[in-house]
Amino acid sequence: MEVHVEIAAETLFNIGPIPVTNSMLTMFIVMAAILIVGWRIARKAQTIPTHPQGAVEVAVEFLLGLVEGTAGRKEGRRVFPLIGAIFFFILIANYSGLLPGVGTIGKWETEEVTTPAVENNQQTNPDSPSEESGALQIAAAGNTQLTVSPAQQAEQKEEKVLVPFFRAPNADLNMTIAMALVTFFLVQVRGFSVNGFVGRIKHMADPPFLFPLELIAEFSRIISLSARLFGNVLAGEVLLAVMYAMASAIKIAVIPLLFPVVFLGLELLFGAIQALVFALLTVVYVSLAASGHDDEHEEPGSEAHPIAQAAGSAGD
Repeated sequence: MEVHVEIAAETLFNIGPIPVTNSMLTMFIVMAAILIVGWRIARKAQTIPTHPQGAVEVAVEFLLGLVEGTAGRKEGRRVFPLIGAIFFFILIANYSGLLPGVGTIGKWETEEVTTPAVENNQQTNPDSPSEESGALQIAAAGNTQLTVSPAQQAEQKEEKVLVPFFRAPNADLNMTIAMALVTFFLVQVRGFSVNGFVGRIKHMADPPFLFPLELIAEFSRIISLSARLFGNVLAGEVLLAVMYAMASAIKIAVIPLLFPVVFLGLELLFGAIQALVFALLTVVYVSLAASGHDDEHEEPGSEAHPIAQAAGSAGD
């Protein structure tokens, strides 16, 4: 079994000048699924919750407790709708890459691959006074000759590559950068709205010589948030592809079935962790921007949740 890994998302078709990639198609499906499930649960909400409603309520209460423990009750409830949307979208998007058919069902396309030539051709001008080992001399117009080494020789080959119809949205760097930009602008808007323009600048320039470093740190969050999520999701897809290839090559008893199951379980765990880390880092950044330099921004009796503290230290 040949493992083919494509870092960039493949284009399926175009709508005018806009290319639609397989990760974009999966993103729309994930968004539609979240909206439909949320609408049905909210529409049929009961005082005594059903199993789906109870599962969603447990997840929401757990996340709300983390957000309030990090940003305080007032600020946490203010930003929780966006934080919850980010968490559940990343979680479902990560899990969508583990569904059957994602990355394996698609269309075969032929692409040209340039490979260096292995065999050396004979010289076309036998009367040449010098013979260089492994060199090819090509007769040109007049008496001019062009010498080409074997390393410069190349031949075009065509091979078929599977272009999957579906791909995990967060395995596309464009998607993770877009979410990181949402977090970045949320932090800036919240910081300027709470402290004002002058207060926000004073907060970043205390002491003044640290202002350039603070400015670099603000923009570097875009890279750290997007690269962390993209790298972990893409690495998980590559790991699963390699494990499936190794399991199919072993073909001993139940090893091809059980061998990838362990890594699927790990991917379920890592997918939830990455969603939680992204959401909590967003809360940490917002709470820091909304608080003054001398303001702890914690309500009496409220302390940051240990998981939120770990996520904050991971983002530093």
